[in-house]
Amino acid sequence: MSKRKAVSILLTRDPDSTEVFLVERNPQLKFFGGYFAFPGGTLDREDADIAIANAEAFAPELLPYLVAAAREVFEETGVLLAEGQAALAPEARAAYRKALLAGERDFTDILQEAALVLDAAYFHPLCNITTPEFAPVRYDTQFFWVQVPEAQAPEIWPGELVSGAFFRAEDALARWHRGEMLIVPPILLMLKALHGSSVRAFVSEVRRVAESYARGALHQVYFTPGVQMVTLRTATLPPATHTNTYLVGESELYVVDPAPSEPAEQARFWDYLDGQLREGRKLRAILLTHHHSDHVGALPACQRRYHLPVWAHRHTAEKLAGVRVDRQLEDGDRLPLGTSPDGQPGWHLTVYHTPGHARGHLCFQESRYRALIAGDLISTVSTIVISPPEGHLATYLRSLERLETLADGTLYPSHGPAVRDGRAVVRYYLQHRREREQKLLQALNATPQSLRDLVQQVYDDVEPNLWPLAERSLLAGLEKLMEEGKCERVGEAYRRVS
Repeated sequence: MSKRKAVSILLTRDPDSTEVFLVERNPQLKFFGGYFAFPGGTLDREDADIAIANAEAFAPELLPYLVAAAREVFEETGVLLAEGQAALAPEARAAYRKALLAGERDFTDILQEAALVLDAAYFHPLCNITTPEFAPVRYDTQFFWVQVPEAQAPEIWPGELVSGAFFRAEDALARWHRGEMLIVPPILLMLKALHGSSVRAFVSEVRRVAESYARGALHQVYFTPGVQMVTLRTATLPPATHTNTYLVGESELYVVDPAPSEPAEQARFWDYLDGQLREGRKLRAILLTHHHSDHVGALPACQRRYHLPVWAHRHTAEKLAGVRVDRQLEDGDRLPLGTSPDGQPGWHLTVYHTPGHARGHLCFQESRYRALIAGDLISTVSTIVISPPEGHLATYLRSLERLETLADGTLYPSHGPAVRDGRAVVRYYLQHRREREQKLLQALNATPQSLRDLVQQVYDDVEPNLWPLAERSLLAGLEKLMEEGKCERVGEAYRRVS
């Protein structure tokens, strides 16, 4: 899994307040489109070659990050952090920024022409955080705190960003709780640490949390209020390597799919759950999307350790040997969540029976923000394997079509990152399945062909080492065509029916 070096800059006007500058990312961006974040971006090759004044207090490996921070904050906000910047006319600063954004000039040339030298004195290192394992591309991000120089003010030019403003941490969190604002998870973490404190005072707390992550502690990840995403290593099907467990609720939490089977990974999970208990929360019950081993690896141990009831569909209960299922969930059941994070009564989870990948597969949708835990109906790192006899493609497609009608908020898969526009993702996967079926129909002819022959034609866009898995989904596609009278089996081979 690749890691990219990145920077994020906390801009302030008054370090003794909780006020910070947040930028709104263009909704069309693939990475956190529509979310609020700090200004920032990834390192460029040129960032290692720019002279810096007052750099002696910084470790050499930190200097390229500092240069990238100066470049990104100038591109995104127009704030210039260099010796001599006060003498540069605002019109000249704007012209240089325009040329930089247009790719007509690079940052080094601009500094040289304007006789400016980057000044490390503006930068205060906060912490380093690496994106947790849910993302296919991970970012090794260095955070800096920067006080905006006098006579300068951040200004957003529409493009990758659509807006920006100073927010008190309390106000930004209130908007997030009301569902009016999406906030990138690590920025949300910092806003929570800032609440009731100040930028100057919260630095030690942020560093403590970041250092715990570096030591292996699980990240606290929210994309939606009341839904925590806990990504854990499991023996799942490639290319996925992790399964997402979810904690849903505020004062009382449902644990959805306690996933890991390895003792070391279970220990990380117990540490996380114990932290929730220390914060005053209670665990209410374990909910299961389905019975597959990469979703229930910690189920018996979790049930014993925390004395929790297990709730699942009856078909899932039938598959769980030695596990007591205390409540059989049915389509349309409502599970109370109490008061929503913004104080609204009647918050609840609705249960949806969505078979096809597994007979007892369930999805769960919370009522306030419409966040939808989709289990293995959707993966955002690959397509879902439909493996007969339990997996049934026509049934799975009907469940996906149902999911499309429900997915009007953030969608939470069992594998891969959450996505803001859940309905668009479901439509994409439906279209992908239709295209795969057409490819199968084109490969079939009057001559019987084996699964091995067909998989090389229908899944020629998949790595050969994944073809054994692809054969399971191919078999599901063939069974669907046989049910529709478009294909027939001849021994261990298949041919098209005209």
